[in-house]
Amino acid sequence: MKLAEHPLVKPHLGKSAILDSNLLLLAWCCKFDPSLHSTFKRLNSFESGDLFLLSETLSLFSTMWTTPHVLTEVSNLANSLPSWVRDRWCEFFSRQILLIREAYEPSSELASDPIAFRFGLTDTALTRLASTHVILTTDWPLTGLLESRKLPVVNFNRLRETELSL
Repeated sequence: MKLAEHPLVKPHLGKSAILDSNLLLLAWCCKFDPSLHSTFKRLNSFESGDLFLLSETLSLFSTMWTTPHVLTEVSNLANSLPSWVRDRWCEFFSRQILLIREAYEPSSELASDPIAFRFGLTDTALTRLASTHVILTTDWPLTGLLESRKLPVVNFNRLRETELSL
């Protein structure tokens, strides 16, 4: 099956998307240095084919968005990069932030949402943006929440499980 025909992706073709933190970390780390896929502990749950699958998936969406909460998580996860890489990564990260659109909602407003207690600020922000964006994640609880609310979500793990012709 072609990725664009996958039932999880097809309804969302050409829409804007937001990556959850670990997928944005994967996308940016591999753009920065593809060897990080196999050497950086924060990416050890991903296989080499996932890099291409994520790239192809992203190409099916019109624009990529993020939130300050996702960027903070990516920054914090990347803090465990080896010191000899970190300075170059920080420069790269700063440039990437300039290229991606960012949606912002004050944390005080997010914290007043009842799901914030269970899911945290980042997932609350993503949930609130899901009415206008497709959320790409590997997070099963977030996927379940969005699906239960009939909001657009693509769990990357489900794409990984499918035999696709890319």
